[in-house]
Amino acid sequence: MVVRREPKIEVRNLYKSFGRNLILNDVNLTVYKGETKVIIGRSGVGKSVLLKNIMGLLKPDSGSIKIDGKELTTLSEKEYNKIRLQTGLVFQMGALFDSMDVRENVGFVLDEFFKLDEKTVKDKVEESLAMVGLQGIENMLPAELSGGMRKRVSLARILCMEPQIIFYDEPTTGVDPITADAINNLIIEMRNKLKVTSIVVTHDMTSAYKVADSIAMFYHGQFIAEGTPREIQNTTHPVTRQFVNGEAEGPITEDENLVFGHVK
Repeated sequence: MVVRREPKIEVRNLYKSFGRNLILNDVNLTVYKGETKVIIGRSGVGKSVLLKNIMGLLKPDSGSIKIDGKELTTLSEKEYNKIRLQTGLVFQMGALFDSMDVRENVGFVLDEFFKLDEKTVKDKVEESLAMVGLQGIENMLPAELSGGMRKRVSLARILCMEPQIIFYDEPTTGVDPITADAINNLIIEMRNKLKVTSIVVTHDMTSAYKVADSIAMFYHGQFIAEGTPREIQNTTHPVTRQFVNGEAEGPITEDENLVFGHVK
């Protein structure tokens, strides 16, 4: 019996430019319900721009973005806000409010948009913090937290919303390997326990191989390779192979030399 996978996010023929700089060049991507899709590629190539287009933080020049079959590019800001309340973004540095303690940071969305009573918010904050292993820190300020703790608080804030989709933008950047592995474990736990659909943007291949159901390589504004972690690890595609193996020599380097005029 063949089990049909149901698409959660569908991106088709997406274009986005800033001036003359074409960032997204006919991008196509499908993420299935409950899947963790990892997007890899060098820094600055447009991976985060793609996330922002899907979340409605940027508007594409043309193309289609659908969540649960609903076209998003034609929605009003008010209509898009309803979609955003079903999603969450874990930023690189956590994006916490410095003047608020952990309880206020985690409960911010609940206080701002859901208008829940104080006890319900308190219970949800404590439950979400427990899910990321941070019980009893509600009164601490962001300045008192390590980088890894800030990212986990950021994830707890998202979990309060009970999202259907979580976007992770470089979740292991700036933390030590042990903390990075703990964050990877949390991403896996969110998929297994909550059945959320996730897109993880990263250039950390250790993280990519561990958390991904599938991996897509982004290069020159397009996805040029996609497969399971094992398929990507054993790829013969020259650009993807250079990136995942971290090799100094190869087609990526040659392209950069041409751009910057370093070819002898």
